[in-house]
Amino acid sequence: MALELEAKFAVESLARVAGRLRGLHAVPRPARAEANIVYDTPERALLARGELLRLRRTDKAVLTWKRPAPGEAVEGMKAMEEVETRVEDFEAMRAILNGLGYREALRYEKCRQVWTLPDAVVCLDLLPFGEFVEIEGTSQSIAATAALLGLDMAAASARTYHDLFRLHLAAHGLPEGDSFVFSPADDARVRAFLEEFQAR
Repeated sequence: MALELEAKFAVESLARVAGRLRGLHAVPRPARAEANIVYDTPERALLARGELLRLRRTDKAVLTWKRPAPGEAVEGMKAMEEVETRVEDFEAMRAILNGLGYREALRYEKCRQVWTLPDAVVCLDLLPFGEFVEIEGTSQSIAATAALLGLDMAAASARTYHDLFRLHLAAHGLPEGDSFVFSPADDARVRAFLEEFQAR
């Protein structure tokens, strides 16, 4: 079981961060649009335990299960144990999960470009409610990478995107909700992201 340690940063310009990554000779992958379905029991037992069961579709399908890692939390960073596997048939896996008694808890979408550094992975994320940078690594490499990218660790968040979405709704006086997907009004923004953040 892999240990995932990450920190998120809300940013105003992903292009600026991408420029810094190029200066660090980070290796980019092509940007991808993601569609995610989060599953839970009807009683939301996984959520109550801080666990996540997610089926993701990009140009492939991946099933992921996460749970909080044991040990002391690091300020501004989220530590999770993670198991994931590639899925041959997205719809068949949906049927399996439903047959096992899991139900769709929420859906969410994002566009992501992944950059690789020697000791950290940096994700540039476009979501329906904002732009974010996610850094994965050790606590030391996350802090060092954030500094190189001009990001303040004091502003780092250990929250999930679902938690950040709920905070966004509350801050803007919007009705509560769990799912966040791009609307037709976001089409131009999504296209621009996918075009701008192709590997180059």
